[in-house]
Amino acid sequence: VGRTARQTPLAIASVTKLMTALVVLGGHPLALGQSGPAVTITAADLQLYQQEVAQGDSVVKVAEGESLTEYQLLEGLLLPSADNFARLLAAWDAGSPTAFVERMNETAGRLGMSHTHFADASGLNPGTVSTASDLVRLAGAVMAKPVLAQIVGMSTAVLPLAGTVHNYDFVLGQQGVVGIKTGWTAAAGGCFVFAARRTVAGHSAQLLGAVLAQPGNAYTGIEAAEEASLALLAATWTHLEVVEPVRSGARVAELLSDWQRPISVRAASGVSALGWPGLSLRLSLDQLGRLAAPLRSGSILAEIRMSYGGAVVNRARATLSGALNPPDPAWRLTHF
Repeated sequence: VGRTARQTPLAIASVTKLMTALVVLGGHPLALGQSGPAVTITAADLQLYQQEVAQGDSVVKVAEGESLTEYQLLEGLLLPSADNFARLLAAWDAGSPTAFVERMNETAGRLGMSHTHFADASGLNPGTVSTASDLVRLAGAVMAKPVLAQIVGMSTAVLPLAGTVHNYDFVLGQQGVVGIKTGWTAAAGGCFVFAARRTVAGHSAQLLGAVLAQPGNAYTGIEAAEEASLALLAATWTHLEVVEPVRSGARVAELLSDWQRPISVRAASGVSALGWPGLSLRLSLDQLGRLAAPLRSGSILAEIRMSYGGAVVNRARATLSGALNPPDPAWRLTHF
């Protein structure tokens, strides 16, 4: 819909873990209902956990010999934002943190995140930076994965040793919020990348957004980012409206021939989408195949496409409102 502030890359804290989850799922796909492979906690994993506890990092408790499935590791990564799970998953998926970060940056490139650079899998490194616009692209990719969309929409999860863990997204359900990730570090401030869904005038709508660099500590900074996001959503929902530049039955073209009167080409259905005041849409009419008589009334001649930002948001068929007959013999004799 819009953006504020310059698109200067900023530290993004644990929002980074959205890319971590996306890359892991790319290397080890899961369908809904699947748990995935089991990963056994090693002595090195336990030592890393203890170090991060001492540093005051966000962690989930583990024990040597404990077995966690890929799905459980993703739950711990995305809900309580476990830094130790980010590093564990990176090593498990790519063999080393360095190789994993390379995959993160490759994925960012494919998504068109041109102002983003990943330096680690957890977001603790202030060299991991992005912009709100880039993070909206990432949010779209994450929400397109049913398993990840399911996890980020959960309030809690139960892990074998840690027990019940809670989602740091405390505004789930408010203003239609269905996820996806909070974050905070001293360098990044409070961050929140969000997805919200509602039905507006019969149209299903999903809004994606990102708020970065909110002042405060680990609690008040995240709270500020979430409150700012709710305010953005409230304003946006209020202004969403159905835009219908082409109504059903509207004449969109004429079919001309040398032997018959013009025949109107009309929209078989309305072309509409959710929009807002000032939205700039592009309409195009694309012919489908070669035209040759005879053509019956109702024949599909073209497709009407409505685009925004280079993406087609709706389309409808354009049909002939009358029959196009072949030229009669008399016409042919005088027009050869």
